[in-house]
Order: sequence, then C-alpha cells, then structure tokens
Amino acid sequence: MTNDSLFSLRRLAVLGCLAGAALVAAARWGAGRLPAPGEIASELLQAPAQGPSGREAFAFAYRGRACRVRPVASYELWGLVVSHNDVKSVADIYHDRSSVDTKDVCVVWGDNLRRDDYRRVKFWSGPFTCYFRIPDGASFALDGAGNNHLLTDRPQVRRVISGVHVGDQVHLKGLLVDYQMDDWEGFWRRTSTARNDSDCEVVFVESLEVLRRGTPGWYAARRLGWLLLFGGAAFWLGFFAIEAGRGTGSVGRL
Repeated sequence: MTNDSLFSLRRLAVLGCLAGAALVAAARWGAGRLPAPGEIASELLQAPAQGPSGREAFAFAYRGRACRVRPVASYELWGLVVSHNDVKSVADIYHDRSSVDTKDVCVVWGDNLRRDDYRRVKFWSGPFTCYFRIPDGASFALDGAGNNHLLTDRPQVRRVISGVHVGDQVHLKGLLVDYQMDDWEGFWRRTSTARNDSDCEVVFVESLEVLRRGTPGWYAARRLGWLLLFGGAAFWLGFFAIEAGRGTGSVGRL
C-alpha cells in the first residue's frame, strides 16, 4: 500500500469520526422526543387496570440465584415511556447486566396525554426513582404517571424490555409483586398498589408490546454515529501504526 493510499484512508477515517460525532450530537437532540397528543394511541388514555391475583407465591432461578416472588395483584398498563434508568451507566451502582430486575420504566397515561403539557415536563431517572420538574402553568396529574420496576423470568420478555426507549408507547401485562433474592438476608422489595403515592410499582412482566415506537430513526442514527466514531478512530490508529512501522530501520546521513 502506497503512502498516498494510506494518507487517503486516514483522511477517510477522520471524516468518519467527524460524521459519527455529528450524528451522536444530533441524535442527542432528536432521540427520545415525546410524541404530540395527536400521535398518542387511544389505548394510552385509560388508567392502568389492577385486580386481585389468585396466583400463589413462586420462585425462579436467574444466573444461579433464586428469586422468590409473592404476587399482590394483577396489573395491566398502557403508557408513554418518558424516562428510564440506564443499567449500563457507571452512575448506577445497583444494576448491571446480571441484575434480575431489568429497567425502571417511568410512564405517563390517561388525561395527562390529552394535553401537550406533558411535553413541557422535565423527566429523568435515578437507579430506582423517576424524577420530574413541572414548569409553572403546566397541567400535570401525578396520579397519571408511575415508575415501574420490571422483572421477568422470560428471556424473550427481557429482550423486549431492553429495547424500550423514551418516547415509545407500550402495553404490558403481569403482576404487582414483592420479591426477594436468596442472598438478600430477609429483605423484600415491595410494590406499591396505589397510583397516588410516591412508591414504585414492582411488576413481574408476563408480556410487553411496543405499540408505537417514538423516534426509531434518531436512535438508529445514534447507533450509527457511535459506530462511525469508534470505527473511524480504530482505523486511524491502525493506519498510523502501519505508517510508523514503515518508518523503522537504520538512519543515515549524507
């Protein structure tokens, strides 16, 4: 490979890095933008359905550890995802890929979605909590939103949950539960059974469907941006190493 070819390839790698950085920056603005009221599926305008559960306590194994589950109520939810925690973030020291609980998904439903004010509310998530800031003049009912702590024993459902993003409109069915891992020394994580408190609903998810994706194009652009950014950097370093290797040898003077 000639020096001119290497120079051209290094230039392409740099351009790839720049394009990737631009895509990531643009996707940071576009990904997760909440849909307008006219784009909300009619199912989301209803409140969650909760009822008695006749299911007995049960247990399942996850990564070699037992998870004991006590059903409290049946539960069905239609909601707009406005925030969720990030189990991959270094800021979340309580979750990782091995955690039996998958995500905390903060959703909004009902009359809150009939007005555009929910798009003025600032939502963000901690490891176990959904926070919000309601601007002056905005109409937003706190009993029309909830933070859902999700777990499941079904690998396919885990994969669907992992692909849920802010802006998605979802429908899930399952159970409100208390649960305990076998190394928690008697501690049980307990669910809320009311929508007008500040506690999380702990949901054992039996099925989850994304009714409408929020901003799939922007999320795809972000993935492509990171690929170009890291791929371009790796190629640039590789070409630099090739050029440096060609420069080794004896040095003379005439």
